[in-house]
Amino acid sequence: MIYLRKPTRQFLPLFAFANLVVLLGGVAFYTLHDRPMPVSQALWVTFALLTGEPTLDQWPSHWLLEALHYLLPLLGLVVVLDGLVRFSYYALRRDELSPEWVRAMTLTFKNHVILFGLGKVGFRVLQQLVELKQQVVVIEKDPLCPNFAYAKHHGVPVRVGTHREEGVLDDANVKDAKSIICCTDDDLANLELAIDARKECPDIRVVLRMYDQELAEKIRDSMGMDLAFSTAALAAPVFATASADPSIINAFFVDERLLVIARLTAEAGSGLCGKTVGDLVRSYQLVVVSYRRGEGTVFHPPTDVVIEQGDVITLECDPKTLRDLHALQGNLR
Repeated sequence: MIYLRKPTRQFLPLFAFANLVVLLGGVAFYTLHDRPMPVSQALWVTFALLTGEPTLDQWPSHWLLEALHYLLPLLGLVVVLDGLVRFSYYALRRDELSPEWVRAMTLTFKNHVILFGLGKVGFRVLQQLVELKQQVVVIEKDPLCPNFAYAKHHGVPVRVGTHREEGVLDDANVKDAKSIICCTDDDLANLELAIDARKECPDIRVVLRMYDQELAEKIRDSMGMDLAFSTAALAAPVFATASADPSIINAFFVDERLLVIARLTAEAGSGLCGKTVGDLVRSYQLVVVSYRRGEGTVFHPPTDVVIEQGDVITLECDPKTLRDLHALQGNLR
């Protein structure tokens, strides 16, 4: 029903005009026709002429009624029927990129995520949000963005517009959203939309993608933004650690401490063989994320699992601990 408000408002003047024509034509037929007829019949005769279907067997003798027989079908064809066709087309076509459709959809959302930007990063973020079963609304400035197909396939409303377009956040139902992710390649646009979102909804959680690392830190510390990420700051630990140790598959900072995710294989004669998961946890203060033997992978394996030759373990620790584990295996790095 929300989606039909705009076409209904646009159709009301035409509907009022058609009713006025039927009323005036009915008065004319009631008072001027050769044979007396009830008011209801006079109104029906006028309405039938509007639709191009005359119902009277006798041609009227009065000039005004003759003129109505010519004018009303033309008026109905050009004005009334054209308006009905336009209304039906607008109501039934479901233009998924129109602001009205997006607004109608998002008004049914609660605690959803607003994603600003559907480029390379935004597309990956959307994929993860879909995997997490989150309700998402996308704002994207490029009407020809190739990633619209993925959003449409997963039922994600996409509002085409820029951060400076009036009403863009209202169309995304920002007041009922739980978070907004700004991940375009324009730092200023990300920041402006985040500030506008906070004005509309002070409690909304803001996640910012920033290219400028110093600016990201200042925003996080001084403007109360929950999470402001610098692309360079996120990528640097991964690039640096992966270049030094091929077993590292990810790296990140937690409270200024560098942690890595590494994957180790227990080789023949390795010091890992014979130890349990609990032994590693107690001795090295690490987290065993997963354990694989053959084709089966177990996440957060029990502490009594004994590591055997060929087993693959994925663990989280600091770089120094990882070097100690390499030494335990006899691989100094």
